[in-house]
Amino acid sequence: MDAQTDERKRATRKAQAYLNGEAGAALREALGIGAEVPLEPHLLGMGEHNLNFWFCAPGALRYVLRINVASQPFHKNQIRYEYGALKAAQPSGCTPRPLFIDDTPAALGKGVLVETFCDGQQLDFDHLRAGDVRCAIQMMADVHAVELPARTTLFHPADPLREMFDECVQRFADYRASGFEDARITRWTERFMSAVQRMLDEVAPPQDTSHIINTETLPSHFLIPADAAARAAAAPLLGTGRFCDAPGSFVDWERPVVGEVAQDVAYFVSPTTTFWDSQFLFPARDVPSVIDDYWRAVDGRFARCDFDARFRAWRMMTALKSTTWCVQAIPRYTQDTGVHTTEKTADKLPDYLSDEFMELIAKECFYLEG
Repeated sequence: MDAQTDERKRATRKAQAYLNGEAGAALREALGIGAEVPLEPHLLGMGEHNLNFWFCAPGALRYVLRINVASQPFHKNQIRYEYGALKAAQPSGCTPRPLFIDDTPAALGKGVLVETFCDGQQLDFDHLRAGDVRCAIQMMADVHAVELPARTTLFHPADPLREMFDECVQRFADYRASGFEDARITRWTERFMSAVQRMLDEVAPPQDTSHIINTETLPSHFLIPADAAARAAAAPLLGTGRFCDAPGSFVDWERPVVGEVAQDVAYFVSPTTTFWDSQFLFPARDVPSVIDDYWRAVDGRFARCDFDARFRAWRMMTALKSTTWCVQAIPRYTQDTGVHTTEKTADKLPDYLSDEFMELIAKECFYLEG
């Protein structure tokens, strides 16, 4: 049995014990499930920060059990932060509804969240259906248009670009201090960091950082029913500004902030993003049409402001974030320390760190030649 399979089985056993043991009593009460009803967890996926299962009582709705195993930056209680984010984004109508939170010492991992199960197929750039991208764009626009609550627990960076750059600098420093430095990778990363530093010295401060943004708009975060994709493909833009009603579900809210919409859109169309869940490298020539569709979906609910200038900056920062995340992961995926890892990252890291991929993003994301 390999380590990944063993970890999945251990995690499933722990989830089952939690759901059916004394620690899960409050969860059952919150969902109206009797103590005598057995609950069986089914693995949905293992990410870098969360383990996801679905479960249901016989004849009842399905739920998602989300177990946090590692925190994101800028807060200490990851699962409560996600709970607050889902509450804030709920008026969009396209995010899971949070139903229960357990951040007590009895919780699994670093905390447990239960949310509604969302139907639909993950956005798959290798097997795109007509209308899929429009549905994802509609979901982004609808979340971005949510009025920010007067009081929110979401982090609101004063200068989102520079704070992201500081994170990248720290990741790169951790990699160089790890004992696993590769001179070739270091040269590429230093070149990218220099390009971003020049951009930061030139770009004007943001004009609008008042939107709930996901910050990691991966294809797998968009669950799109087939009928929604078909409606979006077949119909022209409706008078209400929507490509279609009920475009799907926008899931996985582990790193949201209050910020600028250009960050989410730039992340969505970056080749560093699409390649993670597919073999598709989003080409730069197709980006303008996606931006046009995004602003059609926004339909005047908020102003464009300095989006275009900031989009270019965020396209660079997205690629740098990806690069420094990958270099920081090298030590963890090179040595067997028993630390939580995933098969996807192990498979993708060599491609992301190859000269071919570095050359591609140097040209298309950092605007570098030669």
